[in-house]
Amino acid sequence: MILALAGAVLAPVLCAQTPAPDLAAKVPECPSAATLDQLPAALDDAISGPGDKDRTCLRQLMSPDVRLVLMSGPTPRMLMLDDWITAMQRRGGTAMFEKQVKIRSETYGRMAHLWCTYEIRTSADGKATTRGINSIQAVFDGQGWRLVNVMWQAETPADPIPEKYLP
Repeated sequence: MILALAGAVLAPVLCAQTPAPDLAAKVPECPSAATLDQLPAALDDAISGPGDKDRTCLRQLMSPDVRLVLMSGPTPRMLMLDDWITAMQRRGGTAMFEKQVKIRSETYGRMAHLWCTYEIRTSADGKATTRGINSIQAVFDGQGWRLVNVMWQAETPADPIPEKYLP
């Protein structure tokens, strides 16, 4: 009888469910890349901000085996997405803001190539501190555009951006 009474008293407590955490509140709202015209802005948004920001949107924008190629010095530096994210995380709260300022695109079927002149700022409304060219290859997966290859080279005094690529 004591066990039955204890069961009756404790059953509501033992069977009560803890409300599920609101996972949607933790997932960032990612800009759409449903059209090719939206892709550069989605990339800028995913890259820009503090170094330690959530990179969910960047991961959604890129194919799982994306190749990131930094052209700096005599040899290209090949990065996986996690390598790039780790390098950005080292910046901590220090922010950078990238914006594609001139874009040329070529498409065929479900593949596209974007040739983008970019500028980087240390504040969203500040003066550009770096500029360069992004060469981006993307594929349409049926729902949106995903990056499969990004190669970039920052402008240097020895390699200024040609006038035809400037805005």
